[in-house]
Amino acid sequence: MATRSEPGRRSPVAGLAGLRALMRRSLILRVTVAALVAGAVLITVLLGVVTVTIRESVFSDKRDAVLADAMERVRTAQAVLDAATVTSPDEVAFLAQTQVTSIRGSSAGAGGVGVALRRSGSESSSVAINDLSTDSAMDALVTHDITQAVEDAPAGTLAWRPTQVPASIGTQGGSGQEPGVLVGTRLSLPVAGQYDVYVLYTLAPEQRLVTVASRAVITAGVGFALMTVLGVWTVTARVLRPVRQTSLAAQRLASGTLSERIEVRGEDELAGLATSFNTMAASLQAQIERYAALSTVQRLFVSDVSHELRTPLTTIRMASDQLYAARTEIEDPLARRSAELLNDQVDRFQTMLTDLLEISRIDSGRVELRVSQEDLREVVRRVLSAVEVHVTASGAQVHLDLGDQPATAQMDVTRVERIVRNLVTNAIEHAEGSVIDVTVATSSNAVALRVRDHGVGMSPDVVAKVFDRFYRAEPSRRRTLGGTGLGLSIALEDAHLHGGTLTAWGWPADGSSFLLVLPRVLGEDGTPGTLTGAPPLEVVPPDAPAVARTSAGHTSAGQWPGPVSRRTGQPGKSARRLNSTLPDPAVRRRGPLQPLDGGAGQDGARPQEGRPGQGEGQ
Repeated sequence: MATRSEPGRRSPVAGLAGLRALMRRSLILRVTVAALVAGAVLITVLLGVVTVTIRESVFSDKRDAVLADAMERVRTAQAVLDAATVTSPDEVAFLAQTQVTSIRGSSAGAGGVGVALRRSGSESSSVAINDLSTDSAMDALVTHDITQAVEDAPAGTLAWRPTQVPASIGTQGGSGQEPGVLVGTRLSLPVAGQYDVYVLYTLAPEQRLVTVASRAVITAGVGFALMTVLGVWTVTARVLRPVRQTSLAAQRLASGTLSERIEVRGEDELAGLATSFNTMAASLQAQIERYAALSTVQRLFVSDVSHELRTPLTTIRMASDQLYAARTEIEDPLARRSAELLNDQVDRFQTMLTDLLEISRIDSGRVELRVSQEDLREVVRRVLSAVEVHVTASGAQVHLDLGDQPATAQMDVTRVERIVRNLVTNAIEHAEGSVIDVTVATSSNAVALRVRDHGVGMSPDVVAKVFDRFYRAEPSRRRTLGGTGLGLSIALEDAHLHGGTLTAWGWPADGSSFLLVLPRVLGEDGTPGTLTGAPPLEVVPPDAPAVARTSAGHTSAGQWPGPVSRRTGQPGKSARRLNSTLPDPAVRRRGPLQPLDGGAGQDGARPQEGRPGQGEGQ
């Protein structure tokens, strides 16, 4: 049964998990804890060994001294008993009492605290005296074990047993018990025969010595452990300080501070690490500066060439238009066909040149939005009307779901139209005559457009590169609408200029989906807006297969990829990730799909917006 911790109190499991996480992040803490554990184990072992050694040594010496003293006392008492001339039991009892008292007094210097006299179990003499003892507590200490040991011992030898001495015996005072030794042997009393004498010695002074020594060992061990921990912490911190500095320098280098260097101190391994880092940083700086220079040259070359080509292209455009307009008057079929091909290729070349100029403007950072309040649904309708001739020619069928609520937002209409045109023409190119779903949805702070086709689809590897410049998944595939491979790249940059996102999803043989999300409100002076909360739509369509919904690499619902632009020098990889979560249930409740009505365009008309040559990249 699970237990619930009280509010405000941290559970032990959570505390242990926090400690483990802290140890994983701190090498100093791990080394210190390891040193502390090793010190604790060492101190424990040392305490045990020292305590046992001291106890054995002290008690062994004390035991030998006690046995020697007991033997001396017994011999003295036996000599007195042998020299005495007593005949009556009373005289024997008095003599025995005198010797018991004498043994007690003479043994006090060696730690003797009590004496007891008991009739031997093997004695059969008719004369007997009462058992004697200097303290009544001695009766409980003279057990059968020691009695039997005395009975079995040879004459003139001692038997002994360790015991516990009550504090009430002798003059120890205090409470509790102390270790002691009970020594027994046999005395021969005149007239009364064989009696056993037991002398009790205390080991309290020796026990106190062992206790003091143990405490000293513990105190020294704890102090040693603390000093070890402090020393390990200090040494580890000093050793790892250059490593930490190198890590911070690497982070600053990764963030763009190419001039970051580390001070080299000494000639040890850490100095070698600093030298290697500085060498690497210098090499990276040189390489990046060289690449930056090449990139600048490339951008200038593309920009200059694109601008320079506009003048001859205008002349070629005028000549092509004249030839195309007079094609019906040309009698030679080959020449008439050449005029038509020339006109088509000039259109395509103009589209390519327009894309290159736009990329040059984006890379230069000299892009300003012309902001107006516009309904995204109207933008979609205008684009679909412009490309209807291509929809009809491809055999595809467009299903619209524009919703019931206005999808108004601040936007640069020209750029948003270009995004929508790229997505729609891209879907036409790859739908292969199947259905194309165009869905518009709104939320409190964002508007969204999803274009989903049911054509050849894309693999996860293609999805990861679909927004790259000049990328084409199938270079050998026949193109019906032409293109430069820059369409989706430009669309991504246009979305980022609004502070929005453009994400892609695809699955082989199940089509693909592109999701555009724009903020309703832009920043001051046309700066990018901010997206918060969950998006109105998910890039993964509701009819996507289950395996495609849970594929790795999809973004989570409610997490916005940051509007990173190539103009900042950071590739917008976040906009290329797929979305693995299921679509919002509200998105599922869409109305019946409506096909695009035909007849909106004239076959053969050549308006610029009707030349969708930018829908490449998939």
